[in-house]
Amino acid sequence: MTNGAAKRYCHNLDISAFTLALAEYETTHPLSVELDGVNYAGTYRVMAGSVIVYFESEIKFAQYGTNRPEIIARWVLTDLCRKSDSRRRKAGKR
Repeated sequence: MTNGAAKRYCHNLDISAFTLALAEYETTHPLSVELDGVNYAGTYRVMAGSVIVYFESEIKFAQYGTNRPEIIARWVLTDLCRKSDSRRRKAGKR
């Protein structure tokens, strides 16, 4: 392989990797949890070893390490839902 061919090959690999990363980032997955009999729905995406969870106007991310991303996303969504409920209760007491 000539030097020019090697550069084109590496460039094509870079573009392919970028395209895959972009496609992975653009893909959101629905997610729901049940807390105290109430269903909450959010979405999550996986990007470069992190899970990004969206719920209402909140966004939170966490590293998923050796765990499945779905498990960490569910845990993060549960945390966001509890915080949201807590804020609503505090606002209702005022």
